[in-house]
Amino acid sequence: MSLERDLKLAQADSRIEEAERNIRQVESLVPELAARGVSTSELEGHIDLMSEALYHLKEQRRLIHSTCH
Repeated sequence: MSLERDLKLAQADSRIEEAERNIRQVESLVPELAARGVSTSELEGHIDLMSEALYHLKEQRRLIHSTCH
């Protein structure tokens, strides 16, 4: 059971890291686009959705961790 838990936690950690990296990349575009006069409201909405998905990934990881302890 410990090996399965460790694998699930590693997968969750990898997905969380990827999501955080993706959010940072998209967030870095906002100031540049805004400076060019491009509306960023839709992009900011996507960032909000990505952040919500990240929250759920972190909750899943906590659940995996708590059910195995």
